[in-house]
Amino acid sequence: MPGSCNRKNKEEIQTSRQYELDLLRAVSTVSMILCHAVLMLGAHRPGHEGELLFWIGDMLLGCYPGVAHAFMFAMGVGINYSRKDRPADLVRRGVSLYVLAFILNFLRYGVYALLDGLIEGAFVTETVYALVVQDILHFAGLALVATGLFKWLGLKARHMLVIGVILSAAGGLLAFSYQGSPVMNYLLGHFVTTTEKESCFVFFNWYIFAAAGLLFGEVLRRSTDPDGLYRRLFYIACPIALLYIVLSAVFGPFFLTKDGWYYAISLPDAVGLLSLDLTMLSLFHLLLNRVDASRFSVCIEMSRNVNQIYLIHWCILGFIDSIFCYLLGCVFSYPVIYLIGVLLILISCWAADRWRGIREGRGRAIPGDNARMRS
Repeated sequence: MPGSCNRKNKEEIQTSRQYELDLLRAVSTVSMILCHAVLMLGAHRPGHEGELLFWIGDMLLGCYPGVAHAFMFAMGVGINYSRKDRPADLVRRGVSLYVLAFILNFLRYGVYALLDGLIEGAFVTETVYALVVQDILHFAGLALVATGLFKWLGLKARHMLVIGVILSAAGGLLAFSYQGSPVMNYLLGHFVTTTEKESCFVFFNWYIFAAAGLLFGEVLRRSTDPDGLYRRLFYIACPIALLYIVLSAVFGPFFLTKDGWYYAISLPDAVGLLSLDLTMLSLFHLLLNRVDASRFSVCIEMSRNVNQIYLIHWCILGFIDSIFCYLLGCVFSYPVIYLIGVLLILISCWAADRWRGIREGRGRAIPGDNARMRS
């Protein structure tokens, strides 16, 4: 029917790959890897908590310019551009990611902790921690499963965002309110913050980022004027982001979250971080209106390979940390640590590209404005 055809065209206008999202992922990937290098290797330095270069890597690069919250926002947006967006597909992807999180735990630190226990003849609590510690992949898996179930129940993206806001508010209030046995702390810590050691990227506090991305992706996909959409978005998000940055500088990072604990992010702080993500996304869209996307082919490849890069860089970093720092007692200077971070970026991106090329078994064209790709 003509009416149905028109309605479909109205609903699915912006169906090509959104390169501004690729640039957001690329910036987040660089910040993330540098943060992880500083966080893991810099922690071996006595008094590292008070050192400026540790704070820059851990807090400034690791929490604000994109990173985890941007990845989860981008994941939500990407669901709208995926060919496998049915509830069953999302649940399967979520379960796969959740299982993959434990495989990563084993490869990056667990295998070394087990070997140490076998050599020493005793397994300490850190061995179990290395094997089951929560990772953003655990949360991503749970978020995809929850989104699949919500879609199966017939909920729309706007309903999921409302749920995300309610969960965020509840998660902020419930953070650190329960602290029992290590097992219960860990199991419950998937959903609300129990202790700093046993809960990380908890579902209640972090689902808002995926839900916001899901709704934004839906709006973007139906937009007849993406330039106008991003312009309005910038005018709203940028002042909020600037205010949030100023208040954070005055009162301290995550001053609206209990104990300033990033992983227990409160609703007001989550809004602040989302405003940063949306401001960056708007600026990237403006940039791409003036510069051909092919100029950013490296960034786009990083975005396409982000899962592989994530796994590879952690495996390499876990090896360096376990062998050189824990076993051999090396303490690196910050220039060396940041150099290792840069090398991790280069090696992980190269290895991820080779991995993807082997898996796909074919060459890939450099993307450009006239070759828009579907996510």
